[in-house]
This record gives sequence, structure tokens and C-alpha cells, in this order.
Amino acid sequence: MKPFLLNLLACALLCCAQVTIAATMYRCGNSFQDTPCVNHSYSKTMNTAEKPANGTEAKKDLSPYVVDASCKQRGDAAKKIMWQRQVGKTKEQQLDAAQDTQTHALISEVYNHSGTILEVRNSIEQECMRQKEQDQLAEQLFLAAKKLKQRNGLSGSVNSSEVLPEQSAASKQKNN
Repeated sequence: MKPFLLNLLACALLCCAQVTIAATMYRCGNSFQDTPCVNHSYSKTMNTAEKPANGTEAKKDLSPYVVDASCKQRGDAAKKIMWQRQVGKTKEQQLDAAQDTQTHALISEVYNHSGTILEVRNSIEQECMRQKEQDQLAEQLFLAAKKLKQRNGLSGSVNSSEVLPEQSAASKQKNN
């Protein structure tokens, strides 16, 4: 009976020890480590103790940033261009096969980047997201300027009618 209890106790301790040994891991770009990344913007915490037993949990996206659907498509297209580049296709061959100007620009952008397929794809996606943010800010500034112009246009219309006769009188005096 004693060997059975000792074996049962040993099995229970080993099972419990696995859970306590599992530590928090951090994903830093393409590598995993037990300490947070130096650059915290790319640090993604991964709990190794919380793995699903049956694998039915939905697969989580491990990208270190949020990506818009159109930027994700652009990144996937960049990945395909990089695959062709690794197979041996040159930039000129890919430009000849491209049909539109957006694809031409993407091919040139991909060939200007160096690194792995994942690094280039992430870089293209980040640049796309930055461009979208800049476009959104520019649109907000444009709308604010338009509102300001309309506001000044209503109050300025009275002033401009008063200024115009003075300017025309001053211009008549200069002409004489």
C-alpha cells in the first residue's frame, strides 16, 4: 500500500509542479523571452499556463499592433511579392507583370525594404496604418478649416462689403 500512495503522491506533485513552473512569456517581434522587451511597444504578454486543453479556443492574433483590413490585404500582397523575390524574380519582372499603379508602388516599396518576409509585411502594414492616420488627421483639419472659413465668411461678409468700397476708392486715387 505504501508504494501505491508514494506513486500517487509523486504523480500529484508532478502535475501541480507543471502549472507552477509555467511562467509568463513575452513575444518581442519574432522571438520569445521571459523578460519584457526593451522596446515595450512590441511586447506582447503570453501566458503559457492558460493554454486550452482541447484546442477549441479561437486562435489569437499575435501581431503587436492593430491593423485595418485594407492594410492587412496590402501586407499580404507584400508577403506574396517577397515570396516571388525569394524565388528569384527581379523587381523589373514583377513590375512588368503588375497591372495597376498601386501594385507598381507596392512592389517598389517592398524592394526598398530589407529583412524577412514577416518584417517586410509588418513594416508595410505599419506604414499603411500611419498613412491612414495622417489622412484622417488631414481630413479633420480640412473640415475644421472649412467650418472656420464658413464662420468667418458669415461675419466677414459684412466687413468685406465695407472694405471693398474703400479699396476701390484707394485704387482710383492711385490711378489718378
